[in-house]
Amino acid sequence: MTLPLLPRRFLPAALILAGAGVAAACTTSTAAPSDAATVPFACEIAVDETAAGTTFRGLVQANESLSGRYSLRLAGRGTDIRQGGAFDARAGETLTLGHSMLSGAASAYDAELTITVDGRSHRCDSPGAET
Repeated sequence: MTLPLLPRRFLPAALILAGAGVAAACTTSTAAPSDAATVPFACEIAVDETAAGTTFRGLVQANESLSGRYSLRLAGRGTDIRQGGAFDARAGETLTLGHSMLSGAASAYDAELTITVDGRSHRCDSPGAET
């Protein structure tokens, strides 16, 4: 049984191009790995902006029981945060994998979530990302 994907949320982010210092616009959102029929989960970076700052949470929704590793990276405004580790999820469970609250707007940060299950890594940071 396949569970529905988590709702999409878009996060504008700045990507600083190495050496050139040129900013280009990109988006971060819910992204399921490219072949949802063979991948047992959906993932996203949930973003909540308030007057106090922006909260980023890496989420994984398991369609079946699974174990894996995650890596959540947040960069921008002089910040480079890397969180990661192992996780175990039961079928139907949604887990928070990493959590940070940063000052400023979401658009000031670049966020990337990578989930590795059965030796295969899946990026969950933007539509059409390579898996």
